[in-house]
Amino acid sequence: MLVSIDWLKKNLSDKNLVILDTRPKPMFLYGHLENSQNVTLEHVIKFDQYGSNLVLDEKEASTLFGSLGIDHTKTVVLVGDSMDPSSARIAWTLMYYGHEKTFLLDANVSQLKEKGFEFTRQIFSLPSLVFNPKINNEIRIDAKDLKENLNKFEILDARTLQEFMMGHLPNSKLIPFTEGISYEGKLFKDRGDLEQLFLNNKISKKSQIVCYCMHGHRASSLFFQLFVSGFQNVKLYDGSFVDWHGRGLSLE
Repeated sequence: MLVSIDWLKKNLSDKNLVILDTRPKPMFLYGHLENSQNVTLEHVIKFDQYGSNLVLDEKEASTLFGSLGIDHTKTVVLVGDSMDPSSARIAWTLMYYGHEKTFLLDANVSQLKEKGFEFTRQIFSLPSLVFNPKINNEIRIDAKDLKENLNKFEILDARTLQEFMMGHLPNSKLIPFTEGISYEGKLFKDRGDLEQLFLNNKISKKSQIVCYCMHGHRASSLFFQLFVSGFQNVKLYDGSFVDWHGRGLSLE
């Protein structure tokens, strides 16, 4: 799930490596890692009638990722910042469409200059390839399935306490995604600290887990924190609170 700065440095010249910088475009244009391409949240979501940020459909995903020079042979590394869950949501989208060689850089972009990486303002692109989506339904859930199986899942809310108190999905537990991020340069806390976080919240590795937030972005960060900790049965409710509330479903 994660690659280190040292790994990136060793593999930077690999022709099968695709680096996606997930920061807002103005920040990317101001300076970015050589050979990286800019992809933001707006590229990987579609809106429904409730304003939910849902995953792209297959055709759109195929077009987007193919245009970035990604096929099944490529290793994709997403770079961003720990407080911005964009890289996690985009990585989840790639995984949902079956791209197994998807990784998050376990560091903030700002650290790369400190470690000797060269930044540029030059725009880089790869030749388009054919990206064949293979949907992995094991890591996504929609409102219908969640409503019908509420008691089967540990439902984790990645939002703030204030948001949680104003209304949350039935039976959900609050674990803000910020509790698992690192403030010491890395993307997430160490595995042991993350495991302790979930243990303190009485989350079992045998549980079937659903993560949600407001739009499915912060929940994507929590999704990867769980995977890093060794949890395997984790789903993202990408529609999240906006979708649930928009459908008029019950809240607590």
